[in-house]
Amino acid sequence: MAASLESTRPEGPSPVAVRASSAVPAIDVAEKAPSLEHKANILIVDDREDKRLAMETIIADLDQNIFRAASGRDALRLLLKHEFAVILLDVNMPGMDGFETALLIRQRESLENVPIIFISAISDTETHLTRGYSLGAVDYILAPIVPEILRAKVAVFVELFKIADQVKRQAEDLRLAQRELEERVRQRTRELAVANEALQIEIKERQRAEDDLRDLNGQLEQRVAQRTAELRSANSELETFTYSIAHDVRAPFRQIYSYAEMLRDEFASSLPANGQRYLNRIAVKSKEMEGMVDDLLSLFTIAKQSLEFRDIDLGTIVQEVVSSLKGEVENRSIVFKVEPLPTLYCNYGLMKQAFDNLLSNAVKYTRPREHAVIEIGCHDQGGEGIIYVRDNGVGFEMENCKRLFGIFQRLHRPEEFEGTGVGLALVERIIRKHGGRIWAEGKVNEGASFYFTLGKIENDRE
Repeated sequence: MAASLESTRPEGPSPVAVRASSAVPAIDVAEKAPSLEHKANILIVDDREDKRLAMETIIADLDQNIFRAASGRDALRLLLKHEFAVILLDVNMPGMDGFETALLIRQRESLENVPIIFISAISDTETHLTRGYSLGAVDYILAPIVPEILRAKVAVFVELFKIADQVKRQAEDLRLAQRELEERVRQRTRELAVANEALQIEIKERQRAEDDLRDLNGQLEQRVAQRTAELRSANSELETFTYSIAHDVRAPFRQIYSYAEMLRDEFASSLPANGQRYLNRIAVKSKEMEGMVDDLLSLFTIAKQSLEFRDIDLGTIVQEVVSSLKGEVENRSIVFKVEPLPTLYCNYGLMKQAFDNLLSNAVKYTRPREHAVIEIGCHDQGGEGIIYVRDNGVGFEMENCKRLFGIFQRLHRPEEFEGTGVGLALVERIIRKHGGRIWAEGKVNEGASFYFTLGKIENDRE
């Protein structure tokens, strides 16, 4: 509702003044000045409390520091202590009226540019307007006041004051910075003059050192390139040699196993008990060695082969592996809990092999449990899909966690759990081949959890 200021003086408090009591409190003459940082000061000068409160209510939304004075003398005292963006000055005040107050304000050099807006309800408009403007007023507003107009005019002068104040501070900062810079330049010039001769000598020495370093770098680059080529060649030869050895070794183990089987089939009845036991051990160990060689060959194959990637539903792969494993463990109580899995960009064959190794591992190490539980699922972490395989098997000590993915690294005795110690190493290389990472968590007799990631859950490729 629009507030207005009339020239007549009511018997009781004006309605506008009553409403103004809930506005942001202003500063009277007797009050201590608040912190003025980042806010402009506005001075309201009027002998009537209701009119002061009314004007304060109108401009309260500007959120500035508002000072109130009940007379011209009070206003002058405030002007000596504070700097104001604009003064709202009532013309018709007892004792010292608004014109006399403005005249005294303009007589001080520091106050001659402070904007003054006269507020008046005097009917002799032309005369007072002329006198007001002659005293340096920037505006002359007649009652009744239109709040929007008053607020807009005050806002303009507040903004101008802030701009001028900012320019003033920047100018002072620049002046101080320039003075400091000039002093530093003079000091630095003296230092440079003293050090110039030594600097010239140092420059020459550095130039010689740079020439020597450039020659050394050239020689080093040649040696590094030569050594890199030698290492690549040696690595390639080593991989080829290792693959050939592993491939050639597999055949003798197969022959050993075949001969052991033939010997057992044809001459088992003529062999003593110890001989049969030794023969069985030969067959078992030769089969284990053949499995180790096959696993090594798989490792080398993964390292060397180029892969074809496409969108693969991991859930389909897991279901295939679980179905295959259920046929092998029909005599055991195993619950496979398969949560929804994402579709990811990967190689089908390698991912099936990875899940087969992880789930076979879980089946093997839950063998001591009467009721085994194996969980396969996925959760999102920062837009990245983390796949997990969790079991309630024998678990492991976390201090041995780093050994899990090493070649031929085993945390249990062969008598407890069979295996070659290559399966998890194979999984780790498959995951790395896909640009992912794998880790494990476990606790003895409480199970193990294997986590790996290949990328985001959502297939958002273009």
